[in-house]
Amino acid sequence: MSVHAAIPALAREAAEIIDAPPIRTADEWADARRVLPAGNAEPGAWRSDRVPYTRPICQAFADLASRWVVVVMGSQMAKTETILNIIGHRFDDGPRVPCLYVGPTENQVRGFCRERLDPMLRTVPGIASKMAQGHEDKITEKYVAGVRLGGAWAGSATELASRPAGLVLLDERDRMESSTGGEGDPVELVDARIATFPGGKLGIFSTPTIHNASPIVALFDQGSREFWCWPCRHCGALFRPEARLLTYDKDAPAAALAESARVACPHCGGAHEDADKPALNAGGRFVAHRLAPGQDGVYEPVPQLERGEIRSFWVSGLCSPWQSFGRLAQKLAAAYASKDPEKLQAVLNTAFGETYRAAGDAPKTEDVRRTVARVPRRQVPTWATLVTMGVDVQKSGLWYAVRAFGFDQAAQAMRSHAIDHGFIFGDPEYDDVWLALSRVRDADYLTTDGNARRRVELALCDSGYNPGADRYRRPAHVVYEACRRSAWRMLPSKGHAAQKSPAYLSKIETLPSGRIIPGLRIWHVDTDHFKTAIHASIRRAAEDAAPLWTLHAEADDHYLEQLIAEELLITSAGRRIWKLRGRADNHLLDCEVLAHAAAWIHQAKTRPTTTPAAPRAPAPTAAPAPMRAPVGGYVPRPGGRPWIPPRR
Repeated sequence: MSVHAAIPALAREAAEIIDAPPIRTADEWADARRVLPAGNAEPGAWRSDRVPYTRPICQAFADLASRWVVVVMGSQMAKTETILNIIGHRFDDGPRVPCLYVGPTENQVRGFCRERLDPMLRTVPGIASKMAQGHEDKITEKYVAGVRLGGAWAGSATELASRPAGLVLLDERDRMESSTGGEGDPVELVDARIATFPGGKLGIFSTPTIHNASPIVALFDQGSREFWCWPCRHCGALFRPEARLLTYDKDAPAAALAESARVACPHCGGAHEDADKPALNAGGRFVAHRLAPGQDGVYEPVPQLERGEIRSFWVSGLCSPWQSFGRLAQKLAAAYASKDPEKLQAVLNTAFGETYRAAGDAPKTEDVRRTVARVPRRQVPTWATLVTMGVDVQKSGLWYAVRAFGFDQAAQAMRSHAIDHGFIFGDPEYDDVWLALSRVRDADYLTTDGNARRRVELALCDSGYNPGADRYRRPAHVVYEACRRSAWRMLPSKGHAAQKSPAYLSKIETLPSGRIIPGLRIWHVDTDHFKTAIHASIRRAAEDAAPLWTLHAEADDHYLEQLIAEELLITSAGRRIWKLRGRADNHLLDCEVLAHAAAWIHQAKTRPTTTPAAPRAPAPTAAPAPMRAPVGGYVPRPGGRPWIPPRR
């Protein structure tokens, strides 16, 4: 190509550099530039007016005040297309920053990148012309104008923590594990990636799952709690569409049932048909809510939005333009008729975008209150032969519980008694919190008869959360380092929902930073096994005159409520799920689980019983025997002071 022929191309490139991109949000960009290819539900030019509830979500990503954007939706509501619009807008209009898309599994991420992301990028001329070709164009890694656009999955802590990014989009949070590779919550891991970018954004999208056990709902409650509301066509009042407002003829055949489906206004009772949905969505808007005091999972609107670092949005599946009221009514009626909890949960989660409220099983507050004994705090019963400790690591500090185990000769049965519990406030990233914990762990606990002292023989510390997880600030796992400094009297642990053994030991080869700690081991704990045992002990204690599972005399209501903060749900398929009851903390229950696991590891049941010895009389004063010089020639001086040889 001659110099004269290259001038127009160079001029166009220079114009792109000099001319500022249009000032618009992702929804406006999509309306102007996005074209859906054949195979989509509605191929052709993108129209945000079809899903107007996505506009405020896209605009939140341009809001400098917001750092997180949390979105709760059902299926077939343009959630994935909204993610693609946000990515396309950033890499076309800018500002271009490294972007990371995170999905629940590797197959899901690869499918998204191959089938959705790559076709979108190549249909936008301003992006396709800047995409790198050849070996730099991979399925889960692309470069646009030299800026990386990558994909990662929640099962790999290395992928999530390896590279910084200015924009992270995390999809289907509720389908991810609570801890990624033992390194902690995937949300916390990816949030650390945007720390170095001014104006960094983290978008979290998901369909909700079980009430009080859904991670996306917990994140939603931390934010502005904005629900998409409709204006009633009869009274004009705004209301939040929900499954409970969907009315239909339950006894009618399927076709007639669909015809009778209506959404009722909770204020005036006015009915709305499918034909009203476009107008309802066009006039809809997000309204901020708050949690109603004293009511579990009930939200009430607030007059003014209080914007913070977290903007959170929730859109009902009734608002989807591709799901009719009649079709949703058929799904809901069939789920109720089947009496299958899992089918009902699937319909409420995916079709309606709502949580499933399941009735669980847990002891009552009165039951656990009966386990409080008259034994003073920090005193060990005389029948105890083993003292263990459980530690739960949180961002604001460390929770701990200390428990004694042993065989009671009078009852001819194993017993356990809570000696102490507490919370050490402070950032676990720093050593002062761990030093305070070591003082509790290494304390001497006096027996109730005053004749002996006991110490914690083994402590288990939950390593699911790694404070200060940054390879430059803290290159090693903080929990692992604290366990190493304890001379292995405290060991790291990781909880699992179910496994073949109540606890088993495994080796950790290397840390994510590449550093090796010699001799490092981690205990994997079956949390279902020990939670079931603890709740069974509480129930038995309510029936026995002399309970075998007790708490110290200073156990307050906060301690009691945490022990029963979770309830067991057994699905029709036999799957066991532990979920929170209300919004109570469950940290001390986790500590008790680890203390019981430590007793199982030390085989408390096989330990020989000991009879407390009588107090010894003081020995008569006698002349000290002549001392033999130990190796090295150091002989203690009279009076107990050691003799130190002079330096030569």
